[in-house]
Amino acid sequence: MMKLFRQNRPPIQPPQVSDYLNRMAPEVRASLTPQQFREVSRVIDLAMPRPSPKIVDLRFDIDVIFGRFFIVLFVGKDRRRSPRQHSLSRFNTLLNWLTAVVLLLGVNLMISVTLFLGAYLIKSAVGINLMPGHLGDLIHQVF
Repeated sequence: MMKLFRQNRPPIQPPQVSDYLNRMAPEVRASLTPQQFREVSRVIDLAMPRPSPKIVDLRFDIDVIFGRFFIVLFVGKDRRRSPRQHSLSRFNTLLNWLTAVVLLLGVNLMISVTLFLGAYLIKSAVGINLMPGHLGDLIHQVF
């Protein structure tokens, strides 16, 4: 069963500077002057990664008979400091583009079918009849 809602888990909090400073040996931490302590805190704060905002943050899991799988989709600006260490081959680039096109077409198809079905149900509920008779009768007349 697919679950598209967030479960009642507390959000994961990113580590704070104090979490790292508390891992220092107590005698080393006590030996730091206030100026050294501030400087170490500043450097740790600069080195800590900051999460970038995401346009899309979709996370869900799927339970199947033989296991449980999770799917995560993030869409946002790439803010990584260094480029990838390896370059993608043309085959991988082609497959990435093909996957993106298939996903976009699938989403487009799903939205189109949903809109068409909704319009059909509204038309039927209001009582609008676009063609006289039933579709089955029309097919028998043509063939």
